[in-house]
Amino acid sequence: MARTPDNLVTIVGPAYFQPIADLIDRWLTIAGRTRPNRVQSGYYEHGYASAVVLLLVAAFESYVARVRYIQGSKISSSCRSALDVVRALYPKLRHMKALEEVYVLRDTLAHNYLWVIDYEYGGSPSMVMKSAQKSPAYGNHARFRSRVDMATHKTKALGLHVLPSRIDRRDARKVFQTVWKTLRRFEQMSMQQCSIRTERVRFRGETVLVSQLETILAMTVGETNKQKESLTT
Repeated sequence: MARTPDNLVTIVGPAYFQPIADLIDRWLTIAGRTRPNRVQSGYYEHGYASAVVLLLVAAFESYVARVRYIQGSKISSSCRSALDVVRALYPKLRHMKALEEVYVLRDTLAHNYLWVIDYEYGGSPSMVMKSAQKSPAYGNHARFRSRVDMATHKTKALGLHVLPSRIDRRDARKVFQTVWKTLRRFEQMSMQQCSIRTERVRFRGETVLVSQLETILAMTVGETNKQKESLTT
């Protein structure tokens, strides 16, 4: 049998989807939806939410690497980051601020931004925040300063929590929405560089589209499609 020549541009991105599905399955199994307070969302809640966010961004960056390779002539060598690549290809991307905020949260988690939170406990709610101060050693870059409201400790467009102890499934869902929306733009440009619409994973004994994982997260916080925030800010 004659051999057929071909080539492969290697990325890890698609391989992250099944671990993300496994995390969400385990997360929803062991962590009932508890009411968060301003200080924390819960031990399992913020741990699993953070892990899902980090894997989603890792998957996204993997696809960006292949996009950069295929679209090389359109991207300047001065583009250093994934966000730079996206800006070069889509200078008028309507959800660019949302994508920047995804990276604010990614940086907060990956680099373990330190906060000192003063609070009182006892009674209802169980914890009441008095103040939260970020260590000056972290988050001093322009993106953090421009995209975070320090009065609410949330990002301005998506409302992502930047206190690591407060991150929950709503944040993970918003990150999923934003990442997926951008990947779909890559796919619309070229199926060769990104083909994710039909990507599937195993979830609770069934084969489901990866995009359905975001819907599953939305259902756990009682949000329907009509209630989802706009990502066009």
